[in-house]
Amino acid sequence: MATDDKTAVEATSEVSLPHVSEKDVDRALLRKIDWRVMPVLCITYALQYWDKGLLGQAAVFGLRTDLGLTQGKSYAWVSVVFYFGHIAGMYPGSLLAQRFHPKRTCSILAIVWSIIMLTTPACTSYAGIIANRFFLGVVEAGVSPVFMLVVGTWYTHSEQVLRSSIWYSFSGGSLLISPVINFGLAHIQSSRLKPWQIMYLFAGGISFLWGVALLWIFPDTPQRAKGFTESERERLVERTRVNNAGTENKQVKFYQIAEALFEFQFWGILVLSLLSCTGSAVVTQFASIVFNGLGFDAYTSLLLNLPTGAMAFICILGSGYLGRHWKDSRFFIISLSCLPVIIGCSLLWKLDNSRGGKIFAFYLLNFFSSAWVQCIGLGTSNTGGYTKKAVYASGTFIGYSLGNVTGSLLFDQKFAPKFGQSFTGVLICFVICFFLAQVVRFVLDRENKERTRVHGPPTFDKGLEDLSDRENFSFRYAI
Repeated sequence: MATDDKTAVEATSEVSLPHVSEKDVDRALLRKIDWRVMPVLCITYALQYWDKGLLGQAAVFGLRTDLGLTQGKSYAWVSVVFYFGHIAGMYPGSLLAQRFHPKRTCSILAIVWSIIMLTTPACTSYAGIIANRFFLGVVEAGVSPVFMLVVGTWYTHSEQVLRSSIWYSFSGGSLLISPVINFGLAHIQSSRLKPWQIMYLFAGGISFLWGVALLWIFPDTPQRAKGFTESERERLVERTRVNNAGTENKQVKFYQIAEALFEFQFWGILVLSLLSCTGSAVVTQFASIVFNGLGFDAYTSLLLNLPTGAMAFICILGSGYLGRHWKDSRFFIISLSCLPVIIGCSLLWKLDNSRGGKIFAFYLLNFFSSAWVQCIGLGTSNTGGYTKKAVYASGTFIGYSLGNVTGSLLFDQKFAPKFGQSFTGVLICFVICFFLAQVVRFVLDRENKERTRVHGPPTFDKGLEDLSDRENFSFRYAI
């Protein structure tokens, strides 16, 4: 009888236990990853974008006149030289991210870029600000490739575009907050410091404190991240097997570098990044100047950046959401995102006396970010091999830098205040981007079908080996 009672209790106990499916476990683990990884990436990128875009906001508060940047393309070159620094620092930054832990790399970069920001108010000449901006670009170049590698190692292909869009959308978060803060800082009366100098000191100080904090809070690789049990850590590595893209490897494989540099896809994504980011230069560096040229005072020109921040959130997160839920749509989204930019540039080019119409048209340029965030996602998910991922990440952001260079140089002061010819140049870039996206999609779709025809459906037995997409015939390209 006692035995029967015991059996009954055990049976009752088993029945009362809630059933936890493997899918529920994966969802819980994904939520845990998101809370560990995404807030740190988002805040870090918001601060970096604040530092990067501060030049455009400070420009209407005396920076251009104090440093002699009111003639020809002098201001444009101060904007451009930052991206030359970006290009110079991109590959070293990516290799550092592979060779050393992401936590240490990103923290050191944040501390160094904040120190450079804190020295900006000491610049008194054109040559000084050129040097300052160049080195700021060199240091900040490594941050985005680190983020791309972090997303690539923590998330599956289907999760990556949305997560990349989330951290990149905080460029909009920066533009929602920084104009308000700088509006207040610009009202500070000081006999020693100009308003633009106070802006730089404040932003640099905040970035320095955050850089120090990153030494403790930045998410490491899945194999070493704190806050996970051993079983969770094993599942972290196992869940990315479906990427067929390998896992972390500190050894630099030079054949993977060569593979990347001789691939059509690599150059296709780089050029798409370049073309889409001509719009980034306009929105980031020239918004306040364009609004000022429409007849608004400096303070109003600064506050008119706020809708740009809101548009960034809408465009970037909307693009990420569509990329996640609309199958095989990434290159279609790039092409569709070009259309509002083309319309906006056309209106800015042709409208003469409608100030409200021009403001609306300028806000349409923010759709460049819908295309660009897809390029970021493709840069992390469309290749296999850890070294090759680092090369693709660098190439994507070299395209970003060249796009900002191109966009900035289109804005010669001789075209002021309307900059009609400048917006015509941006329009042409987005028309080319529209068609090129479909060419790249066609090539990759054909390769996917050929691999399935020759090698059969993909398997995942080599998913955690550090193989390039050329070596692993089960790899399929996101389109």
